[in-house]
Amino acid sequence: MRRQAAARREALAGLLVLPLLTVTACDAAPANAHHAAAGSRHAAAARSAAPSRTTAASRTPSGTLPTGLVLGPTGLGPLRFGMTARQATATGMLANPATRAPDANRCTQYPLVGGTVQDAFVLVSPDRGVVVIAPPAAVPTPQHIAAGATLAQVRAAYPRLAPSYNGTKVAPVPGNPQARYRFAFANGKVLAITMTRNQNCAS
Repeated sequence: MRRQAAARREALAGLLVLPLLTVTACDAAPANAHHAAAGSRHAAAARSAAPSRTTAASRTPSGTLPTGLVLGPTGLGPLRFGMTARQATATGMLANPATRAPDANRCTQYPLVGGTVQDAFVLVSPDRGVVVIAPPAAVPTPQHIAAGATLAQVRAAYPRLAPSYNGTKVAPVPGNPQARYRFAFANGKVLAITMTRNQNCAS
């Protein structure tokens, strides 16, 4: 179990290329080895595209995530692409940020509650809101793909699966053509999944 956890942490780091816990390239160039799977949205657009309020029902108890979470097509439970940092924090799903955003194009990385930035996290762009969601390993996509799925199962669920950098593979998110799933594999099975949309983060 410890080896699997360590391998997953390495895979997540490889998915996003985060030597300084920041993203280093644009999602529009998946072949670039320094490309990070992330997405972004202008804060003003986020206010209209994402809920400006979070109801008590969508909040989570301190230190826990909601049960029955699914990754996609527009987010993870109440956490949605395009939310500002304040809106995302109001869902109760984010812990304290691991990095700040001193520059206009630098994202802030938040661990999901109950985890660490190496295990499960979110990236928030200063001008486009939530751009990357990396859930815990057991969280599936709507097509029932999670850590442990075989390459054949991933291909069956996502026929447009394509190779990307560092041995990862990407596929459009059904129901959200602007978003992408990125899969890291080890020994022919999924080790980690991230979902990204319109990434513009830089180191």
